[in-house]
Amino acid sequence: MTDLAPGLIPAPPRPEAVSAEEWAENLSEPAAYGGEGPDRSREQAVKGPDGSALFRFREILLQTQDLEWLDKTLEGLTHKALWRNEETGASISLVRFQKGSGIPSRHSHASNQFMFCLKGRYTYLPTGLTLTEGSFYWNPKGSLHGPTLAEEESILLEVYDGPHYPTQPDWYSSPDDAR
Repeated sequence: MTDLAPGLIPAPPRPEAVSAEEWAENLSEPAAYGGEGPDRSREQAVKGPDGSALFRFREILLQTQDLEWLDKTLEGLTHKALWRNEETGASISLVRFQKGSGIPSRHSHASNQFMFCLKGRYTYLPTGLTLTEGSFYWNPKGSLHGPTLAEEESILLEVYDGPHYPTQPDWYSSPDDAR
């Protein structure tokens, strides 16, 4: 069903340790995933129950250092979208805040937010809670937090288990940035 979506990739070469039968069938269940990993790995397309395109995938490996940082509409914030479930809004991204940037106001999320600090100092101003290299942060669904400040360039692995925001925050001028 390649007419459903362009951009399918051919099956990669079969490893010697995997039988031809297993290799032919070893694809994921059909799903609506987005982000760099899925965008580079759609091997088969199938029609979903509502007629939309769903895709099947194999194991996916990304070298994140080879991906471009993409600007968001909030000054000083860039990201690398690694994976997204288009049906639930769950996602995994790398986010980078330049020194002096941050989220400008208090807000909450429509799902749980998890962040792992890979680099930098990223502070939640009202509470003084500061993420540093190796810190893990969990902000439970609906909990108000922020504003924030990157005291130095900060890179965070950010995971949401559902949609990011109940409504688009005013600091983003693009609805895609709030996904």
